[in-house]
Amino acid sequence: MDIARTGKRLGILTALCLALACACMAGAAQQDPFESLFGHKAFPAGAKDFPRYIEKHWTRVLKAEQDKPCLQRDASCLEAPDAAQWIYLASKAPSMDELTLLRSVNSFFNKFPNSSDMENYGVADHWPTMAEFLQRRSGDCKAYTLSKYFALRAFGVPDDKLRIVMTHQPAYKVNHAVLAVATAKGVFILDDLVRPIDLIRPQETLRSEYIPLFMLNEQGRWTFKPKAELLRAKPARQ
Repeated sequence: MDIARTGKRLGILTALCLALACACMAGAAQQDPFESLFGHKAFPAGAKDFPRYIEKHWTRVLKAEQDKPCLQRDASCLEAPDAAQWIYLASKAPSMDELTLLRSVNSFFNKFPNSSDMENYGVADHWPTMAEFLQRRSGDCKAYTLSKYFALRAFGVPDDKLRIVMTHQPAYKVNHAVLAVATAKGVFILDDLVRPIDLIRPQETLRSEYIPLFMLNEQGRWTFKPKAELLRAKPARQ
């Protein structure tokens, strides 16, 4: 037996195995936590795949929040007692762990009552800025979801950890907006209809409750290629 040649082959095989292992570990580390949501695969959406009305509403709200952020440390767009609660939350946020911060933000906004866009704005569908929502202290699912998104951004959560998700709820046969947040412990869902109001839930436990339709943040748009009839469902739940 040629020991030298055998040793060389073993060395090459070992190096290949190590290289493959490293590649697999790198791939796992870079995996998009939102690649699969509620058991459905997400696909990057081009202009033809993403609804124009969602893009229009989102662009307007995003510009408004970037030009004049509603929630600053001084809570200038809030009135008592909301302002005092926000200032307290802002003072504690830097020392909170990820899940405590999510529960706190969920609780802050979910305390407000639900109401429809028709009641608040006299139109069937309106995407409110955070200031509009907080001035009225009520809104539908979009109002809560958008406000939680921008609140977490104000607390330093990067946008690649956040997704606004338009879903379909088969149990109610309606469409509903929620916020998905990636953490070290997985992706959690912030919903305005949960009780207790601070409840956050891991997305993998909600496959039967939500069917994702579209997803977006400041940098991207995604679609889940749902069945066409789901897009014709009733407007979003409050």
